[in-house]
Amino acid sequence: MWLIAQRELQTRGRSKGFLVSTGVLFLCVALAAVVPSLLGNSERIRTVHIGLSGSGQDFEQAIGVGNETLEPKVVRVKGGLAELEAEQLDVVFDGRQLTWKALPDFTLDEYLRGVIQQKIVADRAAALDLSSTELEAIFQKPNIQEVRLDGGDDEFGLRFATAGVSGLATFLLIQIWGAFVMMGVVEEKSSKVVEVLLSHVRPSTLLSGKVLGLGLLAVAQMAIVIAGVAAGLAASSGIDVPAGVWSTIPLLAVTFLLGFGFYATAFAAVGAMVSRQEDAQSAQLPVLFPLMLGYFIASFNIGSPDSPLVVLGSFLPFTSPVLLPFRTAMTDVPLWEILVSLGILGASSVVMLRVAARIYRYSLLRSGVRVTWREWWRNRNEASL
Repeated sequence: MWLIAQRELQTRGRSKGFLVSTGVLFLCVALAAVVPSLLGNSERIRTVHIGLSGSGQDFEQAIGVGNETLEPKVVRVKGGLAELEAEQLDVVFDGRQLTWKALPDFTLDEYLRGVIQQKIVADRAAALDLSSTELEAIFQKPNIQEVRLDGGDDEFGLRFATAGVSGLATFLLIQIWGAFVMMGVVEEKSSKVVEVLLSHVRPSTLLSGKVLGLGLLAVAQMAIVIAGVAAGLAASSGIDVPAGVWSTIPLLAVTFLLGFGFYATAFAAVGAMVSRQEDAQSAQLPVLFPLMLGYFIASFNIGSPDSPLVVLGSFLPFTSPVLLPFRTAMTDVPLWEILVSLGILGASSVVMLRVAARIYRYSLLRSGVRVTWREWWRNRNEASL
């Protein structure tokens, strides 16, 4: 079996497609982990040119203060539209309206509206003979705390990112490498190479070796994703990362291993049932659909990880490779539920290997025709191991 796995490692592992995809994946994960921190630490201040006309000139002092991201350059103009057309000004304010050349600058627009409102409120307070201290007390934000009955934390964004990356990576890598397993079987079958291989090894050994070899390559790419997730969480300075998010990392590795074994053997069985690559795409739909279903369930329940559909799907072997890491990242899952789910997935992977091996043995040498599921079921006893 290991010799067959080595053959798959050398064939696929040295291919240009694998090397390029791994390199691109590594760069994407590295950028995803580094770029946000770089952008978050950026202190570059942008200079903006603001034209004031009419009663808008009364706001010159307030608007010219600026903030941590904008450095306003205020210019008194009569109309300002000519300068605005020539892009010498970013915006013109006449005391009643803001005039932009085209689409408003969101950051500048938000800044100006806030400053204008503060100036108007201050003027009204002065007219009512309110002191600055009294005005500050009126607009002081109340300190309102939030408490959840389930004891969960408020780091939804962090949980959302971890759950999204883990679910998407599992879905894509199982789908991509499962297709590689299937297409490899179809190629060997159509080129008659499989006849030579079966004269030396058993079908179950050939299947196990193929899944093992390609599985190691898939695990290598998943390891890059896991390392990226861990680096991103470690770089989340100032944020208290929930324990459930950290536990998603080892759980993602385990569920991917078991889930790949479950699905890769099914993809190999589908590949053995067809003789042409053109038929493989339609033949894989029954295997691919449950995996897609798990991903869609996670996508549509991102705000309710404890919904009955998500909980049930995290125990079913067809959907648990995607839903279990997703659910663990989004909420605190009891340890016994995780162990039960992994136990079901592991046992199902063993059963799937045996069933797929029977399909593999029955269908592999039937070239030139497509073996249907009904035909295999009627003749399943001929494929007994």
